[in-house]
Amino acid sequence: MIASLQIERMLVTRGANVLYDEPFHPGVNIIHGSNGSGKSSVADFIFFGLGGDLREWKESASRANNVYLQVLTPSGMLTLRREISTDPFRPMSIFFGQMNDALRSTPESWQHLPYRRPEHGYSFSQVLFKAIGLPESISDGASNITMHQILRLLYVDQLTPVQRIFRVENFDTWQTRQVIGDLLLGIGGYDLFDKQIALRATEQKYKEAVTSYRNLVAIASGYGENILVEHINSAMAQMNEERTTLLLSIEALIAAKDDPSDQEKVKAIRSRNAREYGQARRTVSTLESDIETLEYEIADSEEFIKHLKQSIADFDDATITFAALGHLSFEFCPSCFAPVHPKTIGHCELCDTKRTDGDEDSRTLAVRLDLEMQLKESEALQAEREIDLNAKRAALRIGRQALRRAMSAIELDQTGAVTGRETAIAELSRKIGFIDSQLEGLQKRLELSKRIAKASDDKEDLNTRITKLKGDIEAIQRAQNKRKLLANTLVSNQTKLLLDRDMEEHSDFGEVQHVSFSFADDWIAINGEKNRGGSASGMVILKNSFALALLASSLLDKSFKLPRWMLFDNVEDKGMVEERSWNFQRLIVDLSSKADVPHQIIFTTSKIAPELDGTPMIVGKRYTRAARSLN
Repeated sequence: MIASLQIERMLVTRGANVLYDEPFHPGVNIIHGSNGSGKSSVADFIFFGLGGDLREWKESASRANNVYLQVLTPSGMLTLRREISTDPFRPMSIFFGQMNDALRSTPESWQHLPYRRPEHGYSFSQVLFKAIGLPESISDGASNITMHQILRLLYVDQLTPVQRIFRVENFDTWQTRQVIGDLLLGIGGYDLFDKQIALRATEQKYKEAVTSYRNLVAIASGYGENILVEHINSAMAQMNEERTTLLLSIEALIAAKDDPSDQEKVKAIRSRNAREYGQARRTVSTLESDIETLEYEIADSEEFIKHLKQSIADFDDATITFAALGHLSFEFCPSCFAPVHPKTIGHCELCDTKRTDGDEDSRTLAVRLDLEMQLKESEALQAEREIDLNAKRAALRIGRQALRRAMSAIELDQTGAVTGRETAIAELSRKIGFIDSQLEGLQKRLELSKRIAKASDDKEDLNTRITKLKGDIEAIQRAQNKRKLLANTLVSNQTKLLLDRDMEEHSDFGEVQHVSFSFADDWIAINGEKNRGGSASGMVILKNSFALALLASSLLDKSFKLPRWMLFDNVEDKGMVEERSWNFQRLIVDLSSKADVPHQIIFTTSKIAPELDGTPMIVGKRYTRAARSLN
């Protein structure tokens, strides 16, 4: 899928009042008017509506309540809605279809999605990435690569210093800038970024696993070889044998009846033993029931997960089949086999609903996202059940040991009348109690031994994963080097071509031999000199030429993931003379007119080139301070 994004309509409202409602079109879209007439507010609404994190609004824009965007993507038509606010990380609502249908629909027809990736479900960036054709990271490490981060490279605004490639941000890292640049240039997405984050996380887990293992071994070191499973089992068998012998001795002492005064003591002991037995039996019964339920739920969920995976595979197969065959004509109803009457051209052959370009793709995307979300949530719950099952099994082993101890006491109580040799019986009972406590300690030591074994296995598993991740990273870097050289060279050459066409009488670049850049370090260099543009207006030309070159490169190379879309709001900043601005506008129009790939360029200007004024490229009217963009 070639990544693509086009805005078809933007609506800004305040309650029931419409502040802005204009259609956009493929190719060049020009928003023009005098300074202070609200052109930048329109650009900000586009940025925010697509998922940008905007917190500071101009006074006129802050009056709005909601911004709606109808966008066309390779996966169909979507309507996006965001509530205007100064709060950060605002959520988004998405309707899979046209804006007119969305505005008439019920709230339940919208999907309400958060800014950040939730534990279950999707963020709006994940949905938009799928729709636009941007690769989505599976790991949580790259969850900060959002629509906002992508738009930082696609929106050339007025507030960011002209020396910077990316829209300015307070908490910015070179890794984030690098992965965004590599992603949009098709150098490899964030596979490398994911692996690097996974490596750091795995190395940290390995350190923690080593520490945990050492701590457990330190605890067990006092036991010497007695921590070994075979030694523990041998000791438990020996103690159980000794315990049986003591019980037989007690039974032998129960021959003569003791004084009646001791009967009350015996009753109290028996009552206590009965309570402990009942409690131990209930604990074991509850754990066995819970384990049985969990095992059933795990087996049932496993079948459901297999069903979901098969459904997604079948769904993809059906999508491919539909793409190959197109809309089918029916002579007979597939349900009742009655003849199907001819339908209006452009309508469904069965239900006669009018087909609109993009609607079916939108519904397809919605269904697939729902299946994927169910699968993701089911797998997460399954993992939690496995952890719970292991914990309950461990608790059951200890509980059964306690039950055996309590059962032995009950069996002793049921042997008959109490012997008069209370002292001897008490001594033997004390020894049995001591053995029982030792058995309980051995059971816990056995659990400790199992934890050590698991910690050792975890440590080795993490070490194996680290080795594999390092190998994967090296392989990705080797594979990316060729693509990186190709993509960077294309962008550099396109930037040079644009700079060569800057107006000679106003240019202060001199002879441009080559252009280089660094996404990670956020700079552009001419002939090896970073951010060289001489005048402030020259820096504006350099920055805008680089952004336009990114778009031009994406139109020439289908491997680019840049969605063939760009937004400019500073084509004439920093005191640029109007002739130089006109020249750059003409370069934009010329590039667009020669492109044979669908794309969209939106730019604002207060100095529109004369031949562009009044053309179909204009969006809305010419705005002034008296007639601003927002009603």
